[in-house]
Amino acid sequence: MSPMVPAFLFPLALYAAPVAPPLLSAEAPAARPAFSCVAAAEARAAIVRHKLADPSPALRAMARRAQAEPLRSRLCRMEEQFVYEMALLRRDGKVVRVYVDAQDGRTQIPGPR
Repeated sequence: MSPMVPAFLFPLALYAAPVAPPLLSAEAPAARPAFSCVAAAEARAAIVRHKLADPSPALRAMARRAQAEPLRSRLCRMEEQFVYEMALLRRDGKVVRVYVDAQDGRTQIPGPR
């Protein structure tokens, strides 16, 4: 004769059932983010090491082009390319982000998707 679970304990018995942990594949490749930004201290070293354009003139030029106030720029990596993510404050109060090629500092590129 098998032991019976009282009706009022049945929902608890379902939650107490052992669950196997999900299987992890040892062969799964590590997912590398397609877009990531570099810390400020590392950015200075990366600019020198990879001979990237100075972000300050590029930020001012993009602000003039967009008729906005420059807020900040960050060095980021999009796929295998270095880009500057620039935040600009438009006259209507909206903050917009533009992405500039860090090699030449002039070419605007589409942002991450």
